[in-house]
Order: sequence, then structure tokens, then C-alpha cells
Amino acid sequence: MMKKLVMVIAFFMAITVNAQEKKTFKGAIEHAGLTQEEKTKVLAINKEKQAELKEIRKSDLDQEAKKAKMKDVRQAYAKKFKDVIGKEKNKAMNQYWKK
Repeated sequence: MMKKLVMVIAFFMAITVNAQEKKTFKGAIEHAGLTQEEKTKVLAINKEKQAELKEIRKSDLDQEAKKAKMKDVRQAYAKKFKDVIGKEKNKAMNQYWKK
């Protein structure tokens, strides 16, 4: 009985730790300290980016072509993000993802 209790507690602790470590785009925005206007613009840009990436994933391209096209899309949108929020806040968002 004690063994089961310990396993259940360990299981719930693992779930809690995992939930705390999950990174989100909104978390990156908060970490960078964006203004409300910047948040609105960045969320709209991210929505466009995700839609383009989704289309690429659904396309009939082979894996290598998809990978290359997705890389191009990510680079293009990285520039858009940087243009909207500036170099320092962009750097802060990138640091959030690296932690």
C-alpha cells in the first residue's frame, strides 16, 4: 500500500514539474516585457507564421523540401518580429526559448 502511495505522489509531482516547464509564445512575450501594442502585432504575426507553416506541413512536398521551406518562413518571420519589437526585446524572447 505504501509503495502505491509513493508512486502516485511521484507521478503527480512529475506532472506538476512538466507543466511548469512548458514554454509558450505568450510566455515569451511576457518574458520580453512587450507593450500591449507590441503584443497585439507580434501575436498577429505569429498567427500568420503558424498558418504558413501548417500549409507547408500539409503540402505534397518531400521532407527535405518542407524542411527548407519552413526554415525560410521562420527566418522571414524572425525579421518581422525584430522589426516590430526591436533587437533587445527580440533577444529577450529568444533567451526565453533557450532556458
